[in-house]
Formats: sequence, C-alpha cells, structure tokens
Amino acid sequence: MGLIDWLYPRRCVGCGRQGRYFCWECLKAVRLRGDWVCPRCNRAAVGGRVHLGCWQKYGLDGLVSLLSYKGMVRLGVQELKYELVRDIEREFLRILVMGVKEKLKDRQGKEWKRFLRKRPVVVGVPLHWRRENWRGFNQAEVVGRWVGEALDLERERWLERRRATRPQVGLKGVKRGENVRWAFRVREGKLPKRVLLVDDVWTTGATMRAGSQALKRGGVEEVWGLSLAR
Repeated sequence: MGLIDWLYPRRCVGCGRQGRYFCWECLKAVRLRGDWVCPRCNRAAVGGRVHLGCWQKYGLDGLVSLLSYKGMVRLGVQELKYELVRDIEREFLRILVMGVKEKLKDRQGKEWKRFLRKRPVVVGVPLHWRRENWRGFNQAEVVGRWVGEALDLERERWLERRRATRPQVGLKGVKRGENVRWAFRVREGKLPKRVLLVDDVWTTGATMRAGSQALKRGGVEEVWGLSLAR
C-alpha cells in the first residue's frame, strides 16, 4: 500500500467498505441498460436508431447508453465529476467494458455494430477551457478514452466549447436546450465522416444534440451518441 492509499484509503462509494471504490458485493447491484431509445424523443427505438419521424438534418443518428444512472453508478460519476477523484476511473473502466460487451451481444444492436464497422472517430463532449483548467480534466474525455480503448477506435478533439455555460444540473428540459444552444464549434481541419460522440451522463440529451449540430454543420455525415449512463 502506497502512502497516498494509507493516508486516503479507498472506500466503496456504495457501502463505505475499505479497499475499492466499487466493492464486489455492491458491484453486483450495478444495472446495465438493456433498452434502446431514440436520441430525439427518448422513447423506445430499435437499436437506438433515431425514429424516421424524429430525424433532423443536424441531429443525432443514434444513441447507446451503457449503465443505469442509479445507485453506485450515480455516486461514482459524482465522485469523478465533482469530487475530482481521478483514480476511480480504473475501476469504472471495468464496468464500462462490461457494458460495451453486453451492448455488442444484444440482438437489437445491429445498427450500432454496423456504424462501428465504419470506424467512427470518438469525440468527447468538451468543457469550457476555464472549467477544464480548474478541474484538471474533462470527465467526458476520460470516458471517451475508455470507449476508444474498448472499441479500438481513434480519438480526436474535434469539438470545442465556444462559451462558458451554466451547469446543466438543476435546469429543466427547455432551459437545458437554451443553455447549450450554439455552445460548440468545430476545430479547423478535415473532419471525419463519422463520429461517436461521448458523454458521461444522458439526461435530456440537450448537450449531445448541440454537439451533433456543430459537428454536422462542420461536415460530419453521421453522428451517434454514447453515454456511460442514462
């Protein structure tokens, strides 16, 4: 045990037991998401592909969510995002890989697997540079790195947040959309044709939809969203 572990021992975010952030007993309670929803209306959709009636030129083409944003997962994301506990990510990675494998095995996942065969580039939803500098990292970039490693996909930072926005926590539906409208822009360069846009949590989807709009206006042809939790 290192000095840091001795001074600040790891404790399970679920039960407080010392040794791991996700103890084996609490890990059994983690729920994978077996459902697939449309990224526009949040209603059930085959394989997460956007409904024909919901399709928009600059909108998301599909959505994949790996875990239920409850219990241990919710607490773990909050630790990573707000408490700045970086070493929790190694244990989160194992859970993410488990979720990815389950989604790939799902018979409904044919559309997503077809998209992955086209080798999309993984892009994490960016923070404003001031917030990222203060925090020291971007949790969506962390999740994007995990996803890139799990799926053997390239990762690039094609998006940037052009203005600081209020935290989405506490905002409701329409306000969330207004908060992030035109918040993103693409970096200069030749963008890929396909992007897997990654964020930590999907609530209403406003942030990821705004990111998709910027990417497609910049020339990306197809954008799927992937959230660690929903």
